[in-house]
Amino acid sequence: MNPISTVYAPNVHLFAFHVWDILASSSNPLANSPQQALPPTSNPPANSPQTALPPTSNPAIDPEHLWYKCNEILQEKLRVPAEFNDRNLYKNQTSQPKGRRVNLIVKAEVNNRESLPFDKEIQHHNQQISLAGFAQMLRIGDSYALGLNIRVPEKTNGTNTPDVDLSIFQDLNPDNCLLRDSVNSYFGQTLLLTAWLSPDQKQEAEEDSQYLQSLAQKCLKNFISGQDLPEFYREGELFGSPILEYGNPSYPNAGDHILIWFFSSATTGEIWDSRYSDFLDLFLYRNKTIQAYQESRAYYYQIRQEYEKITEDINETFRYLQRDTAPQRQLKGTGLKPEELEYLEGKTIEMPPRAVNYARLLMDLEFRQNTIAINAKNYQDKLNQISLDIKARKKYNDRECDLKFLKLFSQETCPQFQEQIKADLGYFRHSTGLLDKAMEAIRGVVVIEEAYRDAKLEVTIQAVGLGLGIAGVVAGSAPYLIKQDPPNQIVALPFLKVGINSFAFVLLISIGAGLGVSLFVMWSAKSKNLLGKFKNLLNRNKQLPPP
Repeated sequence: MNPISTVYAPNVHLFAFHVWDILASSSNPLANSPQQALPPTSNPPANSPQTALPPTSNPAIDPEHLWYKCNEILQEKLRVPAEFNDRNLYKNQTSQPKGRRVNLIVKAEVNNRESLPFDKEIQHHNQQISLAGFAQMLRIGDSYALGLNIRVPEKTNGTNTPDVDLSIFQDLNPDNCLLRDSVNSYFGQTLLLTAWLSPDQKQEAEEDSQYLQSLAQKCLKNFISGQDLPEFYREGELFGSPILEYGNPSYPNAGDHILIWFFSSATTGEIWDSRYSDFLDLFLYRNKTIQAYQESRAYYYQIRQEYEKITEDINETFRYLQRDTAPQRQLKGTGLKPEELEYLEGKTIEMPPRAVNYARLLMDLEFRQNTIAINAKNYQDKLNQISLDIKARKKYNDRECDLKFLKLFSQETCPQFQEQIKADLGYFRHSTGLLDKAMEAIRGVVVIEEAYRDAKLEVTIQAVGLGLGIAGVVAGSAPYLIKQDPPNQIVALPFLKVGINSFAFVLLISIGAGLGVSLFVMWSAKSKNLLGKFKNLLNRNKQLPPP
């Protein structure tokens, strides 16, 4: 066989993570995400059959979604024995003990093992091949974790298994059942493909720097069928063996996160076997960090849209106030039209809820920043623990203890996430002050206009009242000015060659006196208002710098 077309003991590891406790989750995905929050599903009744139930219509809120999906992969895709249907094999949500890390496998049901094992025989290219694997179900903190392994064993009955064609990866991922879109776990997943390099392949890798990338690309093409492959991200070494990563964490929607690790040393396999559970934690923290960053991008676009709407609304409001006719009316002391005042009053009611919603979106964005910081620290702490444990054995060299490949995420990627969100918050927080000042300005205009209208109404009332009083005084004094005997005498109007009834004459002069006094009072008030505006204009001109 061509060494580039075969591998020895290929493995596929699926590490998938799902939400367990919605309220306690460090990223609170369902309560705070831009999508609508949904209530958790209820637990099945106590007398329900002890078989796997079908998943609910919304996997994002179903705490046992991973177990349903695991059973679907094993039963429908890999055709392994039916014992995985038995719900007695794992603890459901109500029967889990307290603690940060809980193994959900009921050991008594699986010969006191930590996982659910399986094996089967397949025919591949006229070759009888044994497949084996296990499913491990855990609750880590506030999340569920599934570790699923499907592999061609290194030995069968004490004998090394033969190399297999790269197309074996198709049988390890039938119908792309292990990919992200199929598993659909809330916190995402990581796929790890491993295989041992033969002596010929090691020689090829030494002579050609692109050989391993070519080999990894062939593995990937066989593993994923009918879909675009994830983008190559970087290459490095881990525990002394080459490893390649696909899927840029800064663009989590671009495709699956897949690692292809070629074991070139027995030490690599030894360390990996002893640190498997640690990698569950590492990938959990990594995926929760990326999930938080992905949510932050959704909030960013939502905040930006709201920011643009708020800015346009403020500009439109002030353009409305600064029309040509409005300043002219204000200079004349006539104030705003009723529809203009109604428009501004509507803005004072509309803007506060928008300000509250905008502030809440900023808080949600800041919450994601905190989530990234927490999980980045957890990731780095776990790496430090792994490093100390490996070095404490004093049997591995510096190259085998080097975790630089894994440290890149916590030391470079996570700080970039945090800096991006920090910049977003710094930019958008300015608009909260802008919105507050706009609301204050609009309220000020409304208050001034209402005060102006109240003062105008008060002057009118005073003028009318005074006019009525004067009219009454004049009417009461008329009998002393006009002789009333006989009662219906005709009074000659001055400058006119006509006469008028004395009663009508008294009524006329009382109305005229009252009207004249009212108009005089209103004119005086208006003149005083204009004088005040004139003085303010003069003072403003004095304060202006000379041209």
